Amino acid sequence: MKQAIVKAIEELKSAFSPSSVQVTEDGGGGAYVFVESVRIGSLYVPQITWIGGHITALYPYSDIYPMFIDASVCRANGKGFAAPITIGHEFLGRPAIQISRRNNQVQNSPQTAVSKFLKVIDFVEHYQ
Repeated sequence: MKQAIVKAIEELKSAFSPSSVQVTEDGGGGAYVFVESVRIGSLYVPQITWIGGHITALYPYSDIYPMFIDASVCRANGKGFAAPITIGHEFLGRPAIQISRRNNQVQNSPQTAVSKFLKVIDFVEHYQ
């Protein structure tokens, strides 16, 4: 893995402690990352999920997109999901819900992996 990816993973481990961070190298300098046991709030059942994404070798000048959470997550009010949250996906063999929150300014305004994960978690927490 490239040094920037190693640093991003260490930052994720620190930011999400004591949650476990699972890493699989992608063979091209990047990595697939799962952060386990992330709280997404009372709008969901269960309220805790994993969140994952692919940090490519171009990081920090590439977006971590799309991101995923566990497919077992449902809205507590019984409503279904609609774009930009879509069901029926898989991420590294795990059934998943895709969260599409693209950073179109990543070339001009790179963001850290931690900030991207937190941004997506915040979006999910407040999704109506």
